[in-house]
Amino acid sequence: MKNKYRNTDSSIKAGDLILTEPPFAFVLSSKEQGTRCDNCLEKGKVLKCSGCQYVHYCGRACQRDAWIDHKWECANFKRITPKILPDGARMLAKIINRLQRGDGHSFRSFYSGTSFRMWKDLMSHYSDLKDDIKRMDHFTSLCVVLYDFLKDISLPNTVELMGLYGRMVINSFMILDIDMNSIGTGIYLASSILDHSCNPNAVATFDGKTINIRAIRDMPCLDWNQIRISYIDLMKTPYDRQTELLQNYYFLCQCDRCMDETQIKYAHAAICLNKQCNNPVSIPWKEDCLLVRKPEKKSDNENNSENQKSENSEEKSDCNSGEQLETGVSNDIESNKDDTEAIHCHECGTKYSEKHIDVFVKTMEFTHVHLQNMERASVAYIDVCQYCLERQDGVVHPLNVMHAQTLDHAFDALIQVQLWEKACGYADKLIPCFRFYYGERNPLLGLLYLKYGKILLYKMDIEKALSQLKCAEKIIKMTHGERHPLYKEQLLPLLQQAIMES
Repeated sequence: MKNKYRNTDSSIKAGDLILTEPPFAFVLSSKEQGTRCDNCLEKGKVLKCSGCQYVHYCGRACQRDAWIDHKWECANFKRITPKILPDGARMLAKIINRLQRGDGHSFRSFYSGTSFRMWKDLMSHYSDLKDDIKRMDHFTSLCVVLYDFLKDISLPNTVELMGLYGRMVINSFMILDIDMNSIGTGIYLASSILDHSCNPNAVATFDGKTINIRAIRDMPCLDWNQIRISYIDLMKTPYDRQTELLQNYYFLCQCDRCMDETQIKYAHAAICLNKQCNNPVSIPWKEDCLLVRKPEKKSDNENNSENQKSENSEEKSDCNSGEQLETGVSNDIESNKDDTEAIHCHECGTKYSEKHIDVFVKTMEFTHVHLQNMERASVAYIDVCQYCLERQDGVVHPLNVMHAQTLDHAFDALIQVQLWEKACGYADKLIPCFRFYYGERNPLLGLLYLKYGKILLYKMDIEKALSQLKCAEKIIKMTHGERHPLYKEQLLPLLQQAIMES
């Protein structure tokens, strides 16, 4: 399949498909092995490759389609069995194989009639990688595995191999399934031109292994220099988003959402004690509680020196400001300006006693610990989530990011065990959080409406189900398109059922 792109001369409407592209290289996540096809990534009954007994296919058509790419891999898998090849090593091996045995160096992926990207155009951030201890340890471990796995290929020297590794880790996309869960990793050359913003004007969705880029805002024309997607999960504090981008992509995001005072003041806010007031109240709950990174102010001489350096570097510029990496950090919590000042609501003047402050601090600390534990375990515990939410009730603001993250974990966990009644209660509270952190046109918000509508339909709350499903249709039609299985096979039948029931 060749990539398809939108004519740059025409105006762009929200929902327009502006780029479709198959992967340059991809791997199915090892955690999905045996449940999904290694070629089309569809979930269902799959059979092992008779040669290596490692990869799986849903049928002969996929096996034939994948054979050109798999035949060299098959023999190597068979030789190292029963060892398991890490996903990163398998991806790097596929890239090396395509570059040495195929069309990898000459392959062009077009994003307009005259513009394209090739493998060599991808940024490697070589100098940043050398200073990144964690990434260098990962690279070293992959090299050991590759030398054992690729006995039939002469590997590049260390410098070239590190350049390949850098291009891989910086430009990889997580391939998402129909429920927006990660099921693999892919390199998409044309799509790699897209920069990041925490307030994006486009989204990347997947149909199998094919990536689709759709606009979520109207634009007068298709200017690729202005198209932005989000590289990361947005339901975090600006500081946490910036930190993740610094660690993984080596640039400091200063987009309008990260610098937005409203985002900052709600992130770790307490609820106002006055029930008639919905204003967020900033209460310091730990030392150096930073909510946003801001660049240090530089002298003219430093700025001139920085400009000269940037001409010869391949540093990735920030999506909105165009500035290079800055390391200055500051905290914008108003109540931290003067520790001696009594903490109070700046809207209605309600003051907080030491007891109220202590309850808030302990609630935040307790929630923070358990969110970290659930993140490391990759699973949510219903009883822990419910206890956290009970402690948060009447203490933290409804848009507090930790409250939102706890609700999200609890909602997913309750769906897993089919406790529909409780899941509905959490969905009602979660929707405003998703709208605040993800925006009104994010596929995750559309998916939340869809899940909620499906539960309500099951419970025969038809009127409310219809309302939620219509909200889902408005978003998913824009972010995925009418032909996507999520829209065509999941949403439309539910919507039609709700209409008939009503």
